[in-house]
Amino acid sequence: MTLTALAALAGAGFGASVLYAEHVAAQVGRDDMLGQASALPKIAKGSEYVVVTGPSTGPSALPGVGNGVEVGQNFLILGVDTRSGWTQGQSRSDTIMLLHVDRNREHAGIVSFPRDSYVYIPPVAGRWNGGKTKINAAYAWGGAPLVVQVVSHLTGVNIDHVVRVDFAAVRKITDIVGGVDVTVRKTTRDGRTGFTFKAGVNHLDGKKAEIYVRQRYGLAGGDFDRVKRQQQYLHALTGKVLSMGVLTNPIRLNQLLSEAAKSLVVDQGLSLAQTARELSHLSQDDLGFTTIPSTGFVHTTAGTANRLDTNGCRALFLALRTDTMTDWFRTHKGYQAVTGA
Repeated sequence: MTLTALAALAGAGFGASVLYAEHVAAQVGRDDMLGQASALPKIAKGSEYVVVTGPSTGPSALPGVGNGVEVGQNFLILGVDTRSGWTQGQSRSDTIMLLHVDRNREHAGIVSFPRDSYVYIPPVAGRWNGGKTKINAAYAWGGAPLVVQVVSHLTGVNIDHVVRVDFAAVRKITDIVGGVDVTVRKTTRDGRTGFTFKAGVNHLDGKKAEIYVRQRYGLAGGDFDRVKRQQQYLHALTGKVLSMGVLTNPIRLNQLLSEAAKSLVVDQGLSLAQTARELSHLSQDDLGFTTIPSTGFVHTTAGTANRLDTNGCRALFLALRTDTMTDWFRTHKGYQAVTGA
């Protein structure tokens, strides 16, 4: 939803985007997630997926930094299922994405972290003694601040902004734009709802879209296929928003942005107007999608988890840290977000 809202603001034009951003800003929730993350005890244990050779790969080492040149930005996006009456411990973040926008604001790479990824989570008083487990446990044990810390430690990347999105918004936003079309590779049935997605093009209204992005069981690749569906849906929704039918209809555009705003909680420092202005040159073709590399599975007390590919993750995380994701996509086959499972 985050990228969709920003795409709508950017596509509305410079002047209009600022006005719309200011209009919906009051409807966006604010939470000091980054401040709370920085207040957590530091993780002393190094990440096996972060290898620094030579000069630091932090922002200060990037060419031009310190000379008034922009640097790449990293947005942590959390899709949260918060049903009525649930506590934080019951709520879960089954969608974790890192949106990296390059320093020239000409390309955005979206990296997904499957919920069962086997990663290090530091000790949480009364909940966890520290060690490796599934990444989605971080949100249940410590909310967005702990996820910020875990993802930053895992990747070696500084998180500039955090956006928490309620899954309930998928249905409403999809209906506002008139639905989206997705291509399904093989006919699948969702056991939870009984709905069947047939091979070929499927038109998703809000209800179907919510089922589509949430389904995991019944898919050959399980959570990996669900991640691809979520990326595919985001790509299709962004394309729909950037189409003339939405951007030239003030009423529909206002409905879209207002509904998206109500589903978002962002960090205290995120300016919608400034971000929309900076991303105004991005198009649907400027988006790249990938998932953190994994190799096989590992059996844990929390169930079967995804074992990360050490060399693959090191290469991907290095590209994120050095703002070279465009080069990384040239040499690594990314998901085209065209066909879903």
